Amino acid sequence: MKRFVGLDGIKGLALLAIVLYHCMQQRLPGGFYGVDVFFTVSGFLTATSLIRSLNTTGTLNLVRFIPKRAVRLYPALLLLIPVIVSAGWLFDHDMLVSIRDQVITVLLGCYNWYAIGTGQSYFDQMNPQVFRHLWFIGVLMQFYVIVPFIVWLMWRIRRTRYASLVPLSLAAASGLAMGLMYTPKGDPTRVYFGTDTHGMGLMLGVALAWWVTVAPLGNADQEPEPTPRIISSGDFPVARETPTPHVPAWRRLWDAAAPSMAFISLIALVSMTVVGRQDAFAFRGGIMLSSLLSVLLIAGTIADDSWMQSLMVFKPLAALGRYSYGIYLWHWPLWILSTALAPKLFRSAAPWPLAMAALLTVAMVTLSWQMVEKPAALSPLSIVLPPRTCGRRRAVQVIVFDLIAALSLVGCVQGIVHAPAKTAMQIQLEQQAAQLERLQKTEHVLLRRNVPAPPKPTHTMPTGDRITAIGDSVMLASSQGLSAVFPGIQIDASVSRSIMAAPELIDDDLAAGSLRQWVLVGLATNSQISADQLDRILAMIGRDRVLVLVNAHADRAWVPPTNQTLADYAAAHPSNVVLVDWDATANANTQVFGPDGIHPSLDSDIYAKAVEQTIRQWVASGR
Repeated sequence: MKRFVGLDGIKGLALLAIVLYHCMQQRLPGGFYGVDVFFTVSGFLTATSLIRSLNTTGTLNLVRFIPKRAVRLYPALLLLIPVIVSAGWLFDHDMLVSIRDQVITVLLGCYNWYAIGTGQSYFDQMNPQVFRHLWFIGVLMQFYVIVPFIVWLMWRIRRTRYASLVPLSLAAASGLAMGLMYTPKGDPTRVYFGTDTHGMGLMLGVALAWWVTVAPLGNADQEPEPTPRIISSGDFPVARETPTPHVPAWRRLWDAAAPSMAFISLIALVSMTVVGRQDAFAFRGGIMLSSLLSVLLIAGTIADDSWMQSLMVFKPLAALGRYSYGIYLWHWPLWILSTALAPKLFRSAAPWPLAMAALLTVAMVTLSWQMVEKPAALSPLSIVLPPRTCGRRRAVQVIVFDLIAALSLVGCVQGIVHAPAKTAMQIQLEQQAAQLERLQKTEHVLLRRNVPAPPKPTHTMPTGDRITAIGDSVMLASSQGLSAVFPGIQIDASVSRSIMAAPELIDDDLAAGSLRQWVLVGLATNSQISADQLDRILAMIGRDRVLVLVNAHADRAWVPPTNQTLADYAAAHPSNVVLVDWDATANANTQVFGPDGIHPSLDSDIYAKAVEQTIRQWVASGR
């Protein structure tokens, strides 16, 4: 059976992109395209196995196919889940929010649909689900159910030479569904998690498997080439010379061009991970494009005598690919755990969370491979019961694993039973919102009382009764500090609010006559901001008011371009726009942040102090 050289290296690169996207989104905002490379490789390998079974035995051999896939996926999962839930119970209860439903749906292979149904967002890391990354495993499990039927249908119509149109049509339909169902500037989780809308890579992998496995054979029912006849020539038998088979021109052209096309595809994929965004391009063609590029990368790498194989067998890459499943399973929950624990263990945050997550992932992947995945490939029962013929080392491994499993199961049960309904930050923000409402009502700010039309700004340091503040959860977390530094300030802050809410809120204040002379807007955390949106806000408040913009501090793909837009806009409107560099302030005061690294502690006033200092400097400059 032919072994496809270079696939481990391809998986290693894809895994690297995914891990960096999860842990350092600003550095690699398009790393989510690595998932599509994985999907294409998975579709290719799975379909290849089924097609080979049909070609050699005439059957799909599902009795072997299904258990083999289950043994590959479940043993590592059954170690991951209790260990991570136990860690959450011991160290960070925020990890356990909705953990019971997560565990059940992960084990049933439908976590992606559970996330869609409950409104979870893959692209929102304010409250990340600890097993959120296992949506990928759910899609794979569902694919394993339907792919035998697809391959069987292709095999039945193989004589028509149109068999590959089956997966190609399904890939096109999936890409079209993603594009049509995607809502610009909305949450793309439905189209990203959906098996129906994110099946392009899997189906293209099936088509590639057909071309590689069946197409070179010609008609599968064709008689095999006869063995060369032996003829006599004197005293020695001589084999009649078999004519060299004719190689079609297109095949010679492909063999020559395949490695170069694979290399170009690799460069294109890497570029997409660097510059990619979670935008209309990604969901209306970008993901399909990455899947097509993955097909070219795989095909050009596995081709006979391809020089791309030398690149993809690079040992570090190949090692990442070989252990990619374990790394993918462990890296995300250990990253969440590390980001929660690192601030408690180290004075400075960076680079400790990443270092902790990397070391813990290496340790757990090694443990999982040696004690669970490798033995399970031989015999699932050997994980917990040592075979009679095993050596002392294996017996010790089994005993250690059984001990770990027993302790982690106890911790898992405790974690599920005592799981909180909300994270500590959610509870604090809700309490803060209620307190803010009481405070504002006490000061009669939220009664929308009429205020005189604002005169032209005198550019003196404003007091709180001259400031209207509109913000997201970061401003909500900082509302105590704002009220202390600016007594009487009007604050309207809410969780998950974006810049798109600003015009309506400002319009309400204008209609009530309650919009004050200084308008503080802190809405950069949850979505990208454009200059056109800022133009609209500035036009609404008028030239007699001062617009104070607060930039964002978060590891989100849209934060750097948004912060740059805010800086450019303030520089272009120096007479009535002020920029508060909250990102710089936050980076210099990491010790006051919660586990998410986004919200400051509720008793902190660094947000308010940053606003006060910036406005004071702006006023002092004479503008």
